[in-house]
Amino acid sequence: MRRMKRTISILAVIFLSMGIGVAWGLDYPTKPITIFVGYSAGGATDTAARIVTNQVNKSLEQPMVVNNKPGGGSAVAADFVAKSKPDGYTLFNATITTVIQTVANPNNPFKISDFTPIVGLYNMPLVIVVKGDSKFSTIEELIAFAKKNPNKLNLGTPGVNSVHHFGLELFKKEAGIEVNHIPFQGDAPGVVGVMGGHVDAAFLGLVAVAEHMKGGTMKGLVMTTAKRVPQFPNLPTMAEKGFSKTGNIFSWGGVFAPAALPAAILEKLSSAYQKAAASPEVIGQLEKVGFTTTYMNAKDFDHFVKDEHKRLMDIAQSGQMIKK
Repeated sequence: MRRMKRTISILAVIFLSMGIGVAWGLDYPTKPITIFVGYSAGGATDTAARIVTNQVNKSLEQPMVVNNKPGGGSAVAADFVAKSKPDGYTLFNATITTVIQTVANPNNPFKISDFTPIVGLYNMPLVIVVKGDSKFSTIEELIAFAKKNPNKLNLGTPGVNSVHHFGLELFKKEAGIEVNHIPFQGDAPGVVGVMGGHVDAAFLGLVAVAEHMKGGTMKGLVMTTAKRVPQFPNLPTMAEKGFSKTGNIFSWGGVFAPAALPAAILEKLSSAYQKAAASPEVIGQLEKVGFTTTYMNAKDFDHFVKDEHKRLMDIAQSGQMIKK
């Protein structure tokens, strides 16, 4: 009799906890949600996060707040979210850098499996730029010079193991050239490096160089997109020039939650983000600052992130970019 009562009590606790979990998921959200951005306010990633979050707030019963937590190239924020409770109240504005960090550093504090991908939102092309008065006016001219003068061309990126660095490694292989990689500490210093003549060219994000290109103080030679972008219809793509692998590397952004996010919460967040991504207001605002809206649902984004991890690992290994 005692054993039967004990069994009934255990079953009651199990069913009660299951019921609470289901109800909790269906009632979500009951308090404000925080989405962490791993960079300072005002930057490209922060701007994109705020554009999307403002629209998402129109579909949720509780406010979603952007919280900037810079450090370690966004690794501080990513690690914080990875180790948070998977209750839907702590999210992370993930970028390709998040994946790169798990690839380039075997001792990275988090893994891709520590997250639940919720939605893919946008991408940003990379551009090879030169100073406005540079002797190079086409990518063919730059490649021809590099082939005649191995390791004489100085080509900058925003930093070691940045997506731009990965793009450079691919470009070197596809173009058959050897150049000196000059890593800066971010896009802004890279822009200064080009404008000051400290490098011959640089692989930078479109957001960082768009205004300089429009003003003529910089020339774009080629960008990493499959199609030309409306802002620069005369700027050729890597794909057009025959560099298909380099043309398929770009910066992207989406949203991660901690691993094991309940399905009911994932569904609610996915629905809110889908509506936001389809908003003409969001699409227009993102394009204005250099991003392209590329919505992916949770399932597709999960596959995409895993594929990116494998692809970037291959590039890192071939380019000897993995820390020992």
